[in-house]
Amino acid sequence: MSDGRGWKTSFIDWLDVIFPQAGSASVKPPDRVATTENLAKNAALAMEVATRLHDDEVRRRQSADTKAALYLAFLAAVLPVVGVLTPSVTNRFRYPVLALDLALLAIALLYILMAGLYSAKALAPSATVVIAEGDLSDALDDEDARATIASRLIDATRLNYPLNNRKITYIRLTQAHIFRAFLAIMLIVAIDWVTDTMTAIGKAQQESSIFPNEQICTPLGLPRVDSHGFANGGLRYHLPGLSGAPVCLPLSISEDGTSRSTAPP
Repeated sequence: MSDGRGWKTSFIDWLDVIFPQAGSASVKPPDRVATTENLAKNAALAMEVATRLHDDEVRRRQSADTKAALYLAFLAAVLPVVGVLTPSVTNRFRYPVLALDLALLAIALLYILMAGLYSAKALAPSATVVIAEGDLSDALDDEDARATIASRLIDATRLNYPLNNRKITYIRLTQAHIFRAFLAIMLIVAIDWVTDTMTAIGKAQQESSIFPNEQICTPLGLPRVDSHGFANGGLRYHLPGLSGAPVCLPLSISEDGTSRSTAPP
C-alpha cells in the first residue's frame, strides 16, 4: 500500500508541476493576540500601528486586483499571436513528426484559458471586512475610544488576511500558467525552425548530388592508333566501321554550367 501511495503522490506532484492548482486546504485567519485592555495601555501607539497594518492589507488587496486586470489585458493581446501560429501548425500537420506542434498548441491554449480563468477569479467580487459606522459609534461609547477602534482595525486586518491571500494565490497561478504557455509557444517556434533548417539542408544536398546523365553516342567504334605506328612524323589512327552496339562517351557538368566530355584525350 505504501508503494501505491508513493506512486500516486509522485504522479500528483508531477501533475501539479505541469498544471499547477490551488491547494484545497482552507486558510483560517490568525488568532487574535492583542486585547482591548492591552491596547488601552498605549492607545496612541496602538492606533498608529493598527492603522498602518490595516492600510497595508488594503494596498495588498488593491495590488492583487491591479495585477489581475493587467494579466487579463495581456492574455487578450496574446490570443492574436496564437491565432497567427494556428495556420502554420495545421499546414505542417501532414508531417508526422510535426504533429507535436499541434499538441503543444493545444497545451498553450489550455494554459492561456486557465490563466484567464484564474485572473477572473482574482478580480471577482469577494467579501471584505471594513470598519463601519456602527463600529465607530460603539467605540465612542467606551472609555478609551482609540483602543477600541484599534482593536476593530486589528480584527478587520486579521479577517481580511486569508481573503487577500486567496486573491494572491490566483495571481500566482495566473503567472505560472502564462509562463508555461510562453514555453509551449517557444517550443513550437523552435521545432518549426529546426525542421525548416533540416529540410532546407536536405534539399540543398539532394540538388547538389543530382547531375544530368548526358552522353554522346555514335554507331562507329572509337578510333584506335594504327599498328603501323608513325607516318610522316605523326600518329596514324584507324577508324573502324559500323559496330553492332553504339559507343557512348559520358559528359559531366563543369562549375560554369557547361558540358564537357570526360573521355581521356
